[in-house]
Amino acid sequence: MDNNSQEKPARKVSEKHKASNQKWDLENMRSVSCRLRKVDAELFKQYCAENHTTPGAYLKNHIHDILDKYCADKEKQGKA
Repeated sequence: MDNNSQEKPARKVSEKHKASNQKWDLENMRSVSCRLRKVDAELFKQYCAENHTTPGAYLKNHIHDILDKYCADKEKQGKA
């Protein structure tokens, strides 16, 4: 069976809900960015596309991996 035929139509989000989400994001989220040479940025985008991800998703996952290791190392240091 084709999964595309089973998709539900997108639900509309109310303006009040959008405003609430925006307020939460403003209070709880931060952006991390860096500048790259054009050629490096294009190669990175190409790498991500070939690996079925986006630059943002790739970086977010990599940051989470680094932070998991960092926190584990800190925890070991505290128990030593």
